[in-house]
Amino acid sequence: MNQKYGCLLLAGGKGSRMGGLNKAELVINRETFASKIESELSETGMQCYISQCAFQQDIPEGWMKVDDLYFGSEGEALGPAAGICSGLLQAKKDGLAGLFCVPCDAPFFDADVIEKMKKFITEETDAVWIRTSDERIQTVFGWYSVNCILPMETDLKRGMSKLRLMLKDVNLRIVDAKDAGMDERCFTNINRREDYEKNCNGRMHIVIEGEKRAGKSTLINRLINETDYRIYGYKTKILKTDEQGYHHVYMYPAAEEKTEAQEIGITRQKVVSVNTDVFENFGVKLLSDAADGIIIMDEIGFMETNAERFCQKVTETFDHTIPVIAAIKQPDHGNKWLRSIKKHPKVYLLRLNENNREEIYETAKRIMKTWKGGEK
Repeated sequence: MNQKYGCLLLAGGKGSRMGGLNKAELVINRETFASKIESELSETGMQCYISQCAFQQDIPEGWMKVDDLYFGSEGEALGPAAGICSGLLQAKKDGLAGLFCVPCDAPFFDADVIEKMKKFITEETDAVWIRTSDERIQTVFGWYSVNCILPMETDLKRGMSKLRLMLKDVNLRIVDAKDAGMDERCFTNINRREDYEKNCNGRMHIVIEGEKRAGKSTLINRLINETDYRIYGYKTKILKTDEQGYHHVYMYPAAEEKTEAQEIGITRQKVVSVNTDVFENFGVKLLSDAADGIIIMDEIGFMETNAERFCQKVTETFDHTIPVIAAIKQPDHGNKWLRSIKKHPKVYLLRLNENNREEIYETAKRIMKTWKGGEK
């Protein structure tokens, strides 16, 4: 066959089962779902489209935006069917014969699926769907020819949105993923918060790495102001510099009650002395008080390396499910303690510098949206 096809990323949903979040902006390994799938689809060399409805999506260079054209009698969205049909109408105008569709909540999608699906398209085929080993028909991962426009459009104008019913009279082919050699992980949908935590490596904590004066503390304060969470944990700051130029560093509750500050050590270019007992008692208490909300650690550095109870409490805090926003020293000079935090399996490590502050801020906000609770 010598037909020209395109790809359609379906991103028109309201994310209702994800608490109203834009699933295209969810993050996995510091990359949004949408950008990850877009990279896969762009590699096909085909014309690519992105459908949108509930949210305005970022449109990659060279891609084309497709707004949903069909709504119910009361203006309600009609789901993937409306996105697919709207995409097919645009594809037909652009001289294409059909589209390969992928939902924006499938971050493990591999474009190899498209190559394998092509083998099942003939001149008589109107649509191809994938069936996974659990007997589910993956309609939103299918291929649709422009011949599907008429039956889909007819039903959509009546307010009907069930893909299976729309295509009952077309030449539809159902392919078993296993028989086609497709990796079924490609068809994993992240619809709920528990799906996100289970399938996306359980990453939830934000650790911001940056050199001195990169803006770590400023960013943390900015993120705190974006939430309705109760704040726990600690902050550290130089609150006094004596006549000899020694800086006295204090730890105080992250809720900014500096009247409770306790001195953790003295520095002058490097660490001069450390009050280990403050880490072991006051620091451990500030972390232990958290029962909900957000735990702030600003910052994790070299001073506490020998405070064993405190270091253990920090690690335990990252093991658990109360969200953490932390700042960490850079460079780490090979410090095993700092590196163990950065490599923790539940940590998103965000590297901050003076040129990417807004980008890191937006990434952190997307991560926070996956938490159970309170972005303003």
